[in-house]
Amino acid sequence: MLLAPLVLLPLPILRAQDGGLLQVVRSQVSFVSDAPLEQIQASLRTAKGVMDPDARTFAIQVPVSDFDGFNSPLQREHFNENYLESAVHPKAVFKGRVIESLDLRSIGTSVVRAKGTFSLHGVERERIIECRIAVGPDGVRVTSTFPVLLEDHAIRVPRVVQRKVAPEATVTVDLLFRPKSAGP
Repeated sequence: MLLAPLVLLPLPILRAQDGGLLQVVRSQVSFVSDAPLEQIQASLRTAKGVMDPDARTFAIQVPVSDFDGFNSPLQREHFNENYLESAVHPKAVFKGRVIESLDLRSIGTSVVRAKGTFSLHGVERERIIECRIAVGPDGVRVTSTFPVLLEDHAIRVPRVVQRKVAPEATVTVDLLFRPKSAGP
């Protein structure tokens, strides 16, 4: 029943030492809809993505129907069938570029902005999303928390449940990128 998680986060881009792209090897995407009469939470671990460190570009996709953890099976059904219409719009996608220059080969943490197109429920919106990028021995970890307004993505909430579904969902993303050859 809730809103849109989507998400996909902004990520920097970096190439493996052999010049390859980085890919998501671990993901956690969640959302919270905090309405006056009900809080709805769901999450998934099946987001996919790639980044190109040299171009500082990225593409992340989230399979909407994989969200789980709703307050009831009926709530999950309403989320997929009535609100996000996941049979018609199966993925949320964020693709774009990291605005700031960033060396993704050097260990350290930076807060940057990712600018790109966020697509949810078949509606694309240009977004600038702040994210934290931590480069370490285990890979490049990108985390972010950002709001998603339902009306921005033509997600309609019937009047009868407007006090149970917030007009804005808070999305949290945690992605770990590694070179394809690096393994799990």
